[in-house]
Amino acid sequence: MAKKKKAAAATRVAAPDIPLQDRLNWQAVALLLLVFAAYANSLGASFHFDDYAILVDGYITHPGFGWDIFRPSQTRPLTYLTFHWNYLAGGSDPEGYHWINLLLHAANCILLLVIARKYLSPFVAACVTAVFALHPLQSEAVTYVFARSTLLSTHLALWSIWFYARDRWVWSAVMFGVSLLAKEETVALPALFLLLDWSQKRRPRLGFLAALAGFATLAAGRLFYLIYTAPVDPGVGRVRGISGASYLLTQGRVLWDYLRLTILPVGQTLDHDVAVSHGLFDPGTTAVAWIGLAALGGFLLWQAWKGRPWAFWALGYFVLISPSSSIVAQADLMFEHRTYLPMVCLVIALGFLLQRVPRRQSTIAICVLAPVMLAATVVRNTAWHDEKSFWNDVMAKSPHKARSYLGLARAYMNDDPKRTLQLLRQGLEIDPNNAEMQMNYGVALMGAQEPAEAMVHFQKAMALTRETADNWNNIGAAHYSLKEYEESLKSYERALQLDPCSYNARRNIVMLYGTSNHPQEAWRAGEVPSTCHMVPDQARELENHRRQVGRP
Repeated sequence: MAKKKKAAAATRVAAPDIPLQDRLNWQAVALLLLVFAAYANSLGASFHFDDYAILVDGYITHPGFGWDIFRPSQTRPLTYLTFHWNYLAGGSDPEGYHWINLLLHAANCILLLVIARKYLSPFVAACVTAVFALHPLQSEAVTYVFARSTLLSTHLALWSIWFYARDRWVWSAVMFGVSLLAKEETVALPALFLLLDWSQKRRPRLGFLAALAGFATLAAGRLFYLIYTAPVDPGVGRVRGISGASYLLTQGRVLWDYLRLTILPVGQTLDHDVAVSHGLFDPGTTAVAWIGLAALGGFLLWQAWKGRPWAFWALGYFVLISPSSSIVAQADLMFEHRTYLPMVCLVIALGFLLQRVPRRQSTIAICVLAPVMLAATVVRNTAWHDEKSFWNDVMAKSPHKARSYLGLARAYMNDDPKRTLQLLRQGLEIDPNNAEMQMNYGVALMGAQEPAEAMVHFQKAMALTRETADNWNNIGAAHYSLKEYEESLKSYERALQLDPCSYNARRNIVMLYGTSNHPQEAWRAGEVPSTCHMVPDQARELENHRRQVGRP
């Protein structure tokens, strides 16, 4: 007992001798300050791209706790639950959504710091966590609201790694399972744990791995079921024009782009112009990329065989990025936020190498690098400020991608119809087989009072994809403008067959019955099925239309 008291006293005396920069609480505070300095200007950014889907999802905008979000057809219910709470707290104001993303990134940095200190010296752990926190490549995951699934799943995956590092197997498995409810891309985490077991020369825990495999199988099974039963092209797994083999071949080049952006983050954009590889020599850089990856992989395996800890973590980068860069085809060949979780492994691998460098040189390097990264992240966030700045930035960097023309056209749709039509025409010249572009061009033509031409583009959009309620509703609107009321009614009815919860189709059919002096039919058509979760504002507006033209 006396010896223990002496040891405790010695510990208390020695504590003040720990350098300030090596203490966890000081490092955590410094990291938080750096994160907020880097992303403060993201708080005033608008919504972008898929962010708007949040505001028209009835499950998100519906009142209540949000238990109904956990339905079989929702693959990321935990992320959508946070969107729901955001909506309840602040409605459609984007600032609240940005705050949650920023706080999640800050929490991830603190968790990474604690994990890194398990494997690295406190000073080096702080240095590499600062790289993770400030790197401009992380900006898409933090500033793009819809990428919260990446932030949240990474947060839960970091907890799983934290518990794994402390041999708390049950909690590690539970956190892995929960992370899959935020985003399925953490599914490769068990492979990282096998790598770490190998690096520590310890036998894998079979029960732990079995639990991880069970969670992963359930998540993968549900995802693939939804992919192949979805009524429209889901953009993942089943993608028009991109096979699994072509996607895999393309990812060889994409991985080198990710690594290049990690070293030199110049030319960042939401929509990188990446051509699909249709063979090893189409384009010719595909074979070069895969030969280079094979050589790099062989070198890392050799270094791992020799027991180099950094090599195991470097291999972990490729393991964690494999769900988005393998044979599961996705419509978007490259997204920068997909590197967010894998960068955890990359910075820890960097830490092992940094420990070989004298502390003085490391201090100088981080003091130079941190302000540069911080400034680059702040500058990158300025492009996300509003829709026009955002899509102009995308167009400047990927002028041959149709998506930028579509995005910018939507930004101008309310205040400059001529500019909108011009941008959509340019987009169609680049990608005439883009169904979304055809549909939006038709909508713009309807606004320009050209329903006959709009009908042509609505029909082209329908031919390029499966039947959807939106397509049939647009066709019905065009028929109505052409005074083809019977065809218009049939189109709206078909839209409601496909989606009984379609606000636009139900509103239009109510108005059609009302203008044709059929109040009873208008009243019945406006009755929303009890199973629908409609946006509250839309539900109120529909009920008002119903009461104006219908009869109880």
